[in-house]
Amino acid sequence: MEKLTGLRQDRHLIASKWKEETGRKVIGVFCCNVPEELIYAAGMLPVRIMGEHEDSSEGNLHFPTNVCPYPVSCIDQALKGRYDYLDGLVVPNVCDMIRSMYGTWKLNLSIPYVYFLEVPQRISTEGVEFFREILVKFKDSLEDLSGREITDQSLRDAIDVYNRNRHLLKQATSLREEGLISGSELQDVVISSMLIPKEDHNELLVRYLEEAEKREPVEQKVKLFISASMLDDNNFLDLIEDCGGHITADDMPTGSRYFFYPVEDHVDPLKALAERYLEKIACPRKMLPERRKQFIEEVLDGVDVHGAIIHNLKACDCHLYEYPYLKAVLEEKGFPVLFFRGEETETELETQRDDIEAFIEMLQG
Repeated sequence: MEKLTGLRQDRHLIASKWKEETGRKVIGVFCCNVPEELIYAAGMLPVRIMGEHEDSSEGNLHFPTNVCPYPVSCIDQALKGRYDYLDGLVVPNVCDMIRSMYGTWKLNLSIPYVYFLEVPQRISTEGVEFFREILVKFKDSLEDLSGREITDQSLRDAIDVYNRNRHLLKQATSLREEGLISGSELQDVVISSMLIPKEDHNELLVRYLEEAEKREPVEQKVKLFISASMLDDNNFLDLIEDCGGHITADDMPTGSRYFFYPVEDHVDPLKALAERYLEKIACPRKMLPERRKQFIEEVLDGVDVHGAIIHNLKACDCHLYEYPYLKAVLEEKGFPVLFFRGEETETELETQRDDIEAFIEMLQG
């Protein structure tokens, strides 16, 4: 567990060391809509771009104050030189602010490869076929960058490695439900999977699960479901658990949304990737509320939950538009809902403590 939890803090050093030892390239990615298997099959290391809880002194020079703080923090880290080891960046067409990262990084940073991945807005058969054509172009671009051909077999092998990781992470969610793993701990594990080669993470994850299964279950007082727009560390989850809650299920892009569904059918690996990354990433940016409800019901199936906490970043419009519907869905299931909309700063975390403690106390009553 110590190895896994230390990966986020040491991610820049670890990626730089991997690059030096292998002589291969490191590619930064935004969001969970980028088919990392293609980058992996090209012999390169995909790493998730993340922000930090610090003043975005450099990032704020480029953006107004009324925008989503997450991408601003990410570009702030890059402008401060934290991501200087990157050989490339892939920016998917998701929301306005993530889309803006393409031009911002390209114009302000000396990075040799910045690729804009056109993710369709509509989930449909035509959308899958269109996305497959986009992935063919993405594949060609990665081959030019890496100097390595991405064959169907190498892509199938990459899919197998990634599916293995997804399977192991789903096993970890079962241990979370049993009280053998905390929600904060699982968040660390999931984030760590985005930062090192998947085969290395699979080895660590197998050992971690073996250790966790031998633990004694902790007393679970108040069991909670967490839905969030973006939490790229475990600080908020730490706060919830410090207040007496136990997270048994989640709907987060750095949680279940990232690994919940495998890539199916390897006959045409590019089409299989297109189907998975278009149809199975349960993000309100492209998924209608009814489909989001279906995903949440699947996540909650058989899981004991007493209440729900929804955390949306300021100006994350697609999640904020969905909030009234999501709140109604959860309340229909009998779950009281606590809602936060903010910037996820250290100061803000402390102001949230009182509300969380009162919410948990109410659920205990």
